[in-house]
Amino acid sequence: MYLICPCHRPEFLREHNLGVETQLGHHDQQPDWPQYIPFVRGVHLPYAGLNLAATDKEMREMSLQRLRQAIDNGCQYPVDRMVIHTIGYESIEGVPSGSYDQMISSLQSLADYAAEKKIMLCVENQVLRESHIRRVYGSNATEWLQIYQDIDRANVLLTLDSSHAATSVAIYETAEERAERIFDFLRHPERIGHVHWSDSRITNNEARFNDMHLVPGQGDLPREFHKALKQLPVIKVLEQRRSEEEALAGLKFIESL
Repeated sequence: MYLICPCHRPEFLREHNLGVETQLGHHDQQPDWPQYIPFVRGVHLPYAGLNLAATDKEMREMSLQRLRQAIDNGCQYPVDRMVIHTIGYESIEGVPSGSYDQMISSLQSLADYAAEKKIMLCVENQVLRESHIRRVYGSNATEWLQIYQDIDRANVLLTLDSSHAATSVAIYETAEERAERIFDFLRHPERIGHVHWSDSRITNNEARFNDMHLVPGQGDLPREFHKALKQLPVIKVLEQRRSEEEALAGLKFIESL
């Protein structure tokens, strides 16, 4: 089963055997949310306004508490894993705000809490932004894979977001190198427990600092990369808010791989 954002008619979801992923604190606060509850097969933990890397102890503790509450809330749905951003900001608007070690310690604490609920956490790679806007840990393949190793918990895997990955490889000079380096995110497929599947444009480098989240097949990520995503034996979310026709076009593209 593929999952999509909860923005389509329930009839459409049933007809095409689609589930939805809910972002807690966002989707589940919308007036029409009750109609999507039967389709929930994925849970995304909140991240806005939080910082697990914060050197400010009050901010860090507030972030941990909100995420523990969100894990509790997410347990009402039939899932065995939840997506979590690194939520680790080293700097925001150029102002130092956190440390890598604090983030790892916080993620270890949350993993231990989730383990008590028999929940796996899947840590998502992040968007690469301009450094004066923010510096967030996990916005390149090397650091993302290192975060997995440093957390070192049996109930932690990774979420690969292909649109975020495209922003990371946009730093390379040529289109050929960008197309090659996108595969860095697949160096350890056994560590990937969840996929957010979108397309992007790296040939003309439109993806530079730009989280495009295009429907699969509407960008220019290498076809072999898409094939590798399809072969991963994990839940895959088409993470776009588009028309039903575009959603079907994405599914048709995936079927063609």
